[in-house]
Amino acid sequence: MMGDELERPAPAQDVWARRDAFVAARDIYVTAMLGGTAQGVGDGRSAYRRDRSLFVQYTNPEILACYGTQAGGEHAGLILAQALDATRLALLLTERHLLIPASYIFEIPWYRIFLGCLEPLMHAGAIRYISPVPDLTDYREMKVHEYRRDPLNPYHHAELPRTCVDPDFMWAPRHGRATAAGIGDLWRDALQPGGDLHGIVRETAHRWRRPYGRAERLLERTPERLDGQAFIARFVERTLPTRPTPAERTALAFFLSRAYLRSYLLDMDAAVLVDLPTGDLTCGLTGMDGRLLSARRLDTVLHWLRTREFVHRTAHWDELLRLRSLPEFGLIVEHAYDERSNHTLRTSAMRARRSSGFRPAGTYAEARSNVLAVADAMTDRRPKEENP
Repeated sequence: MMGDELERPAPAQDVWARRDAFVAARDIYVTAMLGGTAQGVGDGRSAYRRDRSLFVQYTNPEILACYGTQAGGEHAGLILAQALDATRLALLLTERHLLIPASYIFEIPWYRIFLGCLEPLMHAGAIRYISPVPDLTDYREMKVHEYRRDPLNPYHHAELPRTCVDPDFMWAPRHGRATAAGIGDLWRDALQPGGDLHGIVRETAHRWRRPYGRAERLLERTPERLDGQAFIARFVERTLPTRPTPAERTALAFFLSRAYLRSYLLDMDAAVLVDLPTGDLTCGLTGMDGRLLSARRLDTVLHWLRTREFVHRTAHWDELLRLRSLPEFGLIVEHAYDERSNHTLRTSAMRARRSSGFRPAGTYAEARSNVLAVADAMTDRRPKEENP
């Protein structure tokens, strides 16, 4: 662990428990207000779904490294602060859970602090960890083998943070194939002409001074040659017959992180927060059926609602859970990620902001009032005293 060089952010107050009834309430509201069809949901206009969990990739050390940031060391304090801030946005984009791969708990030195700050969300059932087995001690033993040739094996003698043995920190079993198997399939395709890694095959053959076909066959066997090790860039590089160039190392790291993300998002039917201050954090992943959600876009909407400072600076976790549970808030965010109805949201916010009671929110009550005002403007349900 990192010791005391990081100052732990002030803990949030206990979370006010919410049940899943708000999901049904939102659906009823949206259907009633929009004539039986929720715009941007199920009508081919937007693939964003609030019933998808959010995958916390913004703390992944391999993905962060692709963007020139180290999860530990000199960048640790900054990345921790940004991760907590990103979690506030991620929480607002789903009506389900935030999903955290169990590997982060062991591989990231400051994760004990991060999870401690999110402990109220654990008690509310808003966070779950992903692993192939429910027992994190068993999981650690599995990973010791995967990192057995790593001199800095993060799983050796690692202790579980106290928060990880909390019964409220629930397990999310991963469906589908293991990460390495899924990446292996994509790896072989990427080596083919026109694939993302075809250039590495060609240049490896040139430096190795061997026929192209021999280099291709060797690289195709990389998943087997890893012999159960984690399918990450630094382990893959050791299996190559020649040292890759800096550009090839970058291409390799981006490909593996992109394949990792794709595998998790499809297996868990999850979405991910992208376009963050640290970087895009997609590693070039595109499409994905509405699973790539821009943090910048949500921030823009919060600015329109005059709730941005409240969300990022003063709101407690329980208040963010209450805010996201508002049917009106769900309606607004669905419009935000629907290109065809985003203009409606913008003009509705402009109309609401002309109201004398619409001011920058400093409390949950004020944030709720602003959300309701914009939702009213969107559905033309203005108070009677404003009607001619």
